[in-house]
Amino acid sequence: MKLLSVILALVISVTLQSQDNGTLFLPKGKLIIIGGGDIPDTLFNLFASSIGGKDQPIVVIPTATSDDAYIQEGGHLKKFSTRGFSNLHTIHTRDKKKADDPALIALMRKAKGLYFGGGDQDLIAQVYANTQLHREMFALLERGGVIMGTSAGATIMGSVLIGGDHRETPHLKTSFAVGLSFLKHTAIDQHVLVRNRQFDLIPVLEAHPGVLGIAIDESTAAVVTGNSLSVAGKSYVMVHDQNDWKTQLSDWKRVYRPFRMMQEGMVYDLKTGKLKNNPLID
Repeated sequence: MKLLSVILALVISVTLQSQDNGTLFLPKGKLIIIGGGDIPDTLFNLFASSIGGKDQPIVVIPTATSDDAYIQEGGHLKKFSTRGFSNLHTIHTRDKKKADDPALIALMRKAKGLYFGGGDQDLIAQVYANTQLHREMFALLERGGVIMGTSAGATIMGSVLIGGDHRETPHLKTSFAVGLSFLKHTAIDQHVLVRNRQFDLIPVLEAHPGVLGIAIDESTAAVVTGNSLSVAGKSYVMVHDQNDWKTQLSDWKRVYRPFRMMQEGMVYDLKTGKLKNNPLID
């Protein structure tokens, strides 16, 4: 029996490694991760073209906001309806048990696109993480769907949820909640340059070896497909690559450049850690 237990443990370990293997983004779909602020029409158009048109079914999840009156009035849908999106559906609850309502599962299974609004990312995680609905979000990506989110709706896509408490006391050890992990082994920050947050991810990553930091400014998106992270929008995306930190420590005995600045048109390879289409080099 002891030998059988050892064999089973090895099989499970190998299976888990083959399923993950350090890969950040496995599915066939796309992530449009927006750093908050005003969202340019170009990003809504990218969302529309990626799902097959503005008439395709979209689920909007406004749970990050605590303003329930705003949700009840349909305010969370206006940014889409005023831009010609015509097949909109809302999923929203404060009760984790109700997240797996068959009606909500059915909406997610029909969706081509999913959108998370801004507010507090913890409110999203508390209700939807590790539910059947959460698994249906992954299924959406597996069938080639698109998930877009802004501000809190951006941070929730990562695996480590950086939040307000950490910003007030970055010198103290903080326990970070787990995100929905559409982009594995990542910590995603938003409103970065506008709010002077470009260094906020550093202590988070120091406490989480192997995690990639992605810091996104307002009106800008990190667009993830396969192994590629590209930039769309008006400002910058900063990539905090811990492997690059190790190289700097080896070469120079300290980290001089904690992040790489990326602008529209530039591409970061999530698998190799290399930057493509860099106008400062190319």
